[in-house]
Amino acid sequence: MSPAQVRPIPGVSYRNVPTRRPSSADDLSHKGRPAWTLQYLPHRPGHPGATLLHVIGCAPSDQSLDREEALAALSRPRAAACTECDAARSLASGQPSLS
Repeated sequence: MSPAQVRPIPGVSYRNVPTRRPSSADDLSHKGRPAWTLQYLPHRPGHPGATLLHVIGCAPSDQSLDREEALAALSRPRAAACTECDAARSLASGQPSLS
């Protein structure tokens, strides 16, 4: 699909969508700049809802978090760090890293 064919979806916020691709994950980790996102997994029969913490770029989200906010979100019940982007390791080191 070309950019000319793309249209915004009514009612969807694009406020936090980057307008250019960063050159590396280090660009996302400048002091004070958000570096993590949350994905909310809805409740379904037999599985309670959950929250997954990701490094920016792993999963789409309109919410971005700094390290303190990410740690607080991860401490909530039914919250986990994504294993694909290794969000837990990035939180431990204080630097997000996309592998």
